[in-house]
Amino acid sequence: MTHDPISRRAILFHGACAAGGLILAGCAPRRVEVVSTSPAGGDGPAEDPETVVLGVYPTQGGSPAQAVRQACRRLDWSWLKRGDTVFVKLSCNSHRPHPAVTSPSAVRAVIRELLERGAGRVLAGDQGGVAHVRLAEGDRRYRSTRELARLNGLHDAIVEAGGIPHYFDELGYEDGYFPAASMTCGHWLEPPFLANAVRQADHIVYLPRLGTHVLAGCTHGHKLAVGWLRDDSRFAMHYGADAFHEKYTEISYLPEIRDRLRLVLSLSQSAFTCVGPHTGTIGLPDGWLVVASRHLAAHDAVAAAALTWLRRNTASSLHIVPPAYGPFSNLSNWLYVSSVVPGRTGLPWGRPDLWGYRTLPVYDLDRGLTSNPALIRAWALLGGAPSVIRVQADGCAPAPGFRSHLESFGEGILRM
Repeated sequence: MTHDPISRRAILFHGACAAGGLILAGCAPRRVEVVSTSPAGGDGPAEDPETVVLGVYPTQGGSPAQAVRQACRRLDWSWLKRGDTVFVKLSCNSHRPHPAVTSPSAVRAVIRELLERGAGRVLAGDQGGVAHVRLAEGDRRYRSTRELARLNGLHDAIVEAGGIPHYFDELGYEDGYFPAASMTCGHWLEPPFLANAVRQADHIVYLPRLGTHVLAGCTHGHKLAVGWLRDDSRFAMHYGADAFHEKYTEISYLPEIRDRLRLVLSLSQSAFTCVGPHTGTIGLPDGWLVVASRHLAAHDAVAAAALTWLRRNTASSLHIVPPAYGPFSNLSNWLYVSSVVPGRTGLPWGRPDLWGYRTLPVYDLDRGLTSNPALIRAWALLGGAPSVIRVQADGCAPAPGFRSHLESFGEGILRM
């Protein structure tokens, strides 16, 4: 099912724009700072203040790639040394274009930024969702991520920017993956298998997309990590769905990824505000929306606030009609495991037994940060929630009401 985009009047941020050389009102650049990430009442180590960029840049006279490059000028790149290898992890879930996948404009801009700053090699890629790409045991295959990336524009973006395409399903079921180090008190019954690309880079950069997700509620930086998983580990996550959100969150805090992850940046030229991840109601920010941080949880906290604001300002009857996220999510997940994936790909997927299946929990993604199970798990792994994340806009002035929404949704953590 495909739904028409809404009017650009359903906006995330507001600016007065007119022809004849006039510019968006309130466009002085500003910084976004996470002023405290010390654990609330915990014993974890205190951290230096983190920096987050929350920017909305005018579409008139600019481009989405230019918006990303402007945001990149506000980031700390001291981690990158000349000659380093960087892996840019994309969201190439399907053949559909952005916002169903990472924006190709973000891919071009970030790869060029990395190369200009001295990176020796920049690899970029992913593995498609299991309903679109399968590499099963015995190297049995259904389609390829390269095929998807050629259709959605990501492959050309990688090559044009000087990057090296790297798709996990091209390396073999046994040879292309390794078992991750175990995590104390994790929700995985067995260590998940991760793509070998993790160990081939000095640094990792995440380029997620912003939007709703019929199973997870929303898809940001933490959800992006599912693409690292081998086919059997993806089954384990979906089948043991009682810890679905915790499992995909924990992937990024496995030491092999955690010790290399340097930057999380999302560019939203548009975003799904209902259904997702492949189709749904489209909300259009009034400008190129960029959220960037070296801190994964901080990125996702601010991105979640932005998404809920966009949802509230996007008219859509689909918020209460299936297959939107909510009462039908668990049924959708069971059908996905037992019927959709094996039926579409022609390859068995695990051994789905209804009696062993664990129910997918649903949460209200509009309630606030402290109800978000991915952030709850991430903060537990980090030693505690931050006491405050202070947010300032870069680019255009925030829309009236956004500040109060940010602080209300942040439940005392997000403050502008």
